[in-house]
Amino acid sequence: MIRIGKKVEGVIYTKRPASYVIIEREEDRKIAIATEGKTYFFLGGGIENIETEIEALKREVIEEAGHSLKNIKYFDKVTAWADGVKRGPLDVTATFYIANFDKKITEPIEKDHKVLWVNPSDYKDKLFHEYQRYILQEYIDRRDKIND
Repeated sequence: MIRIGKKVEGVIYTKRPASYVIIEREEDRKIAIATEGKTYFFLGGGIENIETEIEALKREVIEEAGHSLKNIKYFDKVTAWADGVKRGPLDVTATFYIANFDKKITEPIEKDHKVLWVNPSDYKDKLFHEYQRYILQEYIDRRDKIND
């Protein structure tokens, strides 16, 4: 498993397991990303309490997009030293999945989040976290093999 980022000596990092999803629309190969203002990131987030990675992923996608998921498949896992902004410095272990939106269940709970459908190549350098930029590049490099 690759580690992304540089650890700053003397900084205390909080361990943060997380799950994220890459959702690609079949008809135009655009992917869903979330935006909060001018910050872009994959749908998903931290694993709470005794949740599994998949339970956390499903909860986060309902909160951010209002949809359930189907066809969930493991993609990759990374660790990273990251700026958690509101949470402070984080030692993240992030598991990434590929899935599809299933049913619309509710309006998104996190009203400040919006889902955008974007060309992956246009956003590979715009995602907020370095580890998410790394994973998006991996996805771009491997997507034709994944979708076969």
